[in-house]
Formats: sequence, structure tokens, C-alpha cells
Amino acid sequence: MSDNQIINLVGMQKTLKKNFTLSGITLHSGEISNIKVNPAPANTGILFKRTDLKVPHIETLLNAKIENVVFSELCTKLSNEYGHSVSTIEHVMSAFHGLGIDNAIVEIDKAELPILDGSSLEYVSEIERAGIKNLQAKRKIVNITRPIIFRDNDSYIKVTPANNMSINYTIVYDHKLINEQNFIFDLDSTYNYRNIISNSRTFGFKDEVEFLRDKGLIAGGSLENAIVLDNDGIMNQSVLRHDDEFVRHKVLDFIGDIYLLGHRVKGSFEIFKGGHRLTHELVKSIMSDKSNWKYDYDKSDLDDLTFSTLDHKKELSASL
Repeated sequence: MSDNQIINLVGMQKTLKKNFTLSGITLHSGEISNIKVNPAPANTGILFKRTDLKVPHIETLLNAKIENVVFSELCTKLSNEYGHSVSTIEHVMSAFHGLGIDNAIVEIDKAELPILDGSSLEYVSEIERAGIKNLQAKRKIVNITRPIIFRDNDSYIKVTPANNMSINYTIVYDHKLINEQNFIFDLDSTYNYRNIISNSRTFGFKDEVEFLRDKGLIAGGSLENAIVLDNDGIMNQSVLRHDDEFVRHKVLDFIGDIYLLGHRVKGSFEIFKGGHRLTHELVKSIMSDKSNWKYDYDKSDLDDLTFSTLDHKKELSASL
């Protein structure tokens, strides 16, 4: 897909034309994780499948929805009713959301996805190589119907009704390269996501990294998969990909985490000093009251094309 090609993110549900594989070290456990991302039929959503577990098939599946999220301060983690989990899903979820992928099955042989270069760029590149295809079912949208806000001390996240998805994100860090950064972004085309957001890497501070490593965490973290800052600047030999790469990465994470609604969303989001937990709490708040939202369908010329429940079950069974 060339930079001049723009896929509008409205209309029919989408999936991949073919599967792809990726391998890499995991950020927190430091293991090598192998994933295979597969096409899926309409109305599947995003489904993770643990291929390493010697348990009944149903126990290996984890649906990427907010009700399956469990507490994890450093990443987004899913757990199913059988106690099996998969973590660090936010970057692939962001790529799916940013490129308009509604349905996919992610097979993984560890409990954590690879961190790759710390952004979603490799996922985006592989999705584009695999190709994106329309499915014969209209895309369902979560349409925010009234203002909602969630606060945590001086941090907050709020959403108001809107005709598209817009993000106004502000971060504040006591470091000369960051200080206060703000980024405004509309998720309305794959071009915008790919070229503006997808290559922004995760970041951390040297003293925090050392503290977490002493606790046995971020065993796979390195200058190859994260920006690390000390008092003088960035420790990486490579330069920043954007002057405001830090806040852009926060937007990347947010795009992945808000997709835990299970669908795309129409709403105007304002985030101040946010993070994974804050976004998770907002998603819970949205879904806790049906007067907060309603389902809409994207406009499409194919008004009558939908999969029957029986057809969907047959296709999903074949995919798994």
C-alpha cells in the first residue's frame, strides 16, 4: 500500500486477506513470543488464542473486550474465565483500530505479545502486506450520547458526543525533552494513523527502568524497543522519530485501549495525564450505563448484506 492510498474507515466490516507471522522478545517476561495473525469472519471481533496451552480449545480463547481486562499498571492484559491470560496487547490492538480491522484471530505461543520496536509500525506494515478486505456485514459503531468523565487525582479522561473519533491528549513530565506535550488527532483514515501515529515508540526513564528491573520486571526492555531518558536526554543512539514522539505514543496506546469497547467509536476524547488504567476505567464507565451510548451502523451501499448467525458460527469454527 502506497502512502497515497487512503482507506476510509467507514462502511463494511474488515479483516485481513491472508495471515502473517511475527516473532520477538516480550517486554516484561523477556521471552521470545511467536504470533500468527489470521483473517476472521464478520462479527468475530478481535480474538486471542493461546496455542501453547494443553487445555480444552475453549479455554485458550480470549476476547479483546473490557470485561476481560485485569489490572496491570504497565500494560493491557486480558484474562479469561479459566484463568489464562495474554498481555501487552495494546500495540496490535492499536494497529487493528488504526487500520480499520474489525475481525482477526491472533494465535500466540506465550502469555505476552512481542514488543518489537516499541511502536505499532511492524504490525501496520504486516497488515498492509497481508492486505485488507471488506466482509459482507455492516460495521457497528459505539456512538457516545452524553458526556462522561473519569478522574484520578489531577489526571482525567472525558468523552463527549461527536460525529467522528477525535483525540486531544496532554502529557506532563518533569523532563526537559517532554515538559508538557499536547497532540490532537482524528482517526478518520489509515493514512493518518500510519504516517502520524504508528511509528511512535514507548518510553521510560532510566531510574524507573532500574527500579522495575530490580523487581524482576521489563526483563526484555532495551534501547532497541523503547526510548529511555536520563537527566541529559535520550540514551538511545537513534534520534526521536518526532519531536513530540512521547505524546504520540500515548495516543497510540489510547487508540488500542479504547478498542476494548469491542467496536469503533464516535466521540471526542480529551485526556490529561492519562494511561492504560485511566482508559480502561473510562471504557467501563461508558459500558456501565446504556444511556451513555447507542449502536449505529456505518453508511454503506451494501445495505442488505449480513452474515446469518449460522453462517458466522460455521466460518468462525473453521477459522479456529
